Amino acid sequence: MVEPIDYTPAQHQSDSYPIWQETEGHVASFWYYLVCLLLAWLLLPALLALVRYLQVRNHIYTLTSQRLSERSGVVFVRSETCELYRVKDISVELPLLQRLAGCGRVILTTSDVSTPHVVLEAVPDPMAVADLMRDNVERCRVAKGVREFN
Repeated sequence: MVEPIDYTPAQHQSDSYPIWQETEGHVASFWYYLVCLLLAWLLLPALLALVRYLQVRNHIYTLTSQRLSERSGVVFVRSETCELYRVKDISVELPLLQRLAGCGRVILTTSDVSTPHVVLEAVPDPMAVADLMRDNVERCRVAKGVREFN
């Protein structure tokens, strides 16, 4: 089960305090790592596996009371932020390999023009993460008075 990060009510008012933070799981790159391991004697695949490892390790998801931030990159760092009140739908996918490892994919459909779909790959306990996000999306929408019309 995903445990929200403990915080005081004063910190909850601050949007910069993370409620949940996690990195992308390596299980999503299993087949990539396996091929690199089988071809490691060529040295280039070993280098590619190291690069993939660093990319996955530096791909960080952070949920605050107002936003979901995604930070990725090793040399060139990219940061993307999605306002929670823009989230329209949250779905969870459990591919077989990720499900066996206790991970899954959380997919957000948003009204954000730059990122209409946000995919959180290989997240531990994805159902609990989706519930945590859903609760914070609703709180954010109520606080901002946002309603969606179809």
